Amino acid sequence: MKHIIAALAMHESDVHVINKAEKLAKRTGAKLTYLHAVETPLFNFFGSKHLDENKIKEELTQSVKKLSKAKTVNIITAFSSGWELILKTVKEFGADLVILGNMSKSHAVVYMGSTAKRVLEKVGVPVFIARGKPLEGKILIPTDLGQYTMSASKIKEFLKTDSEITYLYANAVSFGVTVPYATLAIESLEFVQEEVEKQVEEFKKERTDAEVVVMEAEIVSEAVKDYAEQNGYTTIVLASRNLSGLNPIIFGSTASRIAQIANTNLLLTFVE
Repeated sequence: MKHIIAALAMHESDVHVINKAEKLAKRTGAKLTYLHAVETPLFNFFGSKHLDENKIKEELTQSVKKLSKAKTVNIITAFSSGWELILKTVKEFGADLVILGNMSKSHAVVYMGSTAKRVLEKVGVPVFIARGKPLEGKILIPTDLGQYTMSASKIKEFLKTDSEITYLYANAVSFGVTVPYATLAIESLEFVQEEVEKQVEEFKKERTDAEVVVMEAEIVSEAVKDYAEQNGYTTIVLASRNLSGLNPIIFGSTASRIAQIANTNLLLTFVE
């Protein structure tokens, strides 16, 4: 990792962004740049002329210095939408990671549906959403047993961590029938179970870099959240085949729900 972009909102959530950003920068040797986009309201007929960008930058710099342990900080401010400024800066600096804050649980759906969503659709690099959990700790990778599950070995190399990592397969069951085989007749339940077991064993053979945990669940997202909380995981990794594909996967289904309800940090990434 060579360069990290951390987006600040001048909100209490910035403390988590700064904490995670500086620890990751120190751990990986990456350069760190903070961003703050000054977005003017649509109803502001006078535009941004009355806003003093230098004053905003000075206030932000002082705020960061209070929370930062770094001797110097690099901060960029601009009159722009948040996602546009992030994309522009990532491209300009060749950044490897974007760190965003999560404003609050009550704002999770809105926030995850705006800046983070647009960044994920277009940015082309992993996005880390910083929450109150520490960076250190156990990492959980939910999987559908498919080949596009992010590997634990790649996560360890990317984050430069020795953290314990677990793959979790939550086998969705509805009326006694697993979802992938829901069209099969009831008398085929034994066959269904055999097929799931085969997939699990095949996955375990291919992924020997971390423990694989299998559980049954009525609602997969709730099961992942509960398992993470009950077993002390601090980060959940959600992966897709590519970032352009994350839009429907992360924000329109099970993974979207995990992102909205989990209390952990989130690493949203992709595989080749």
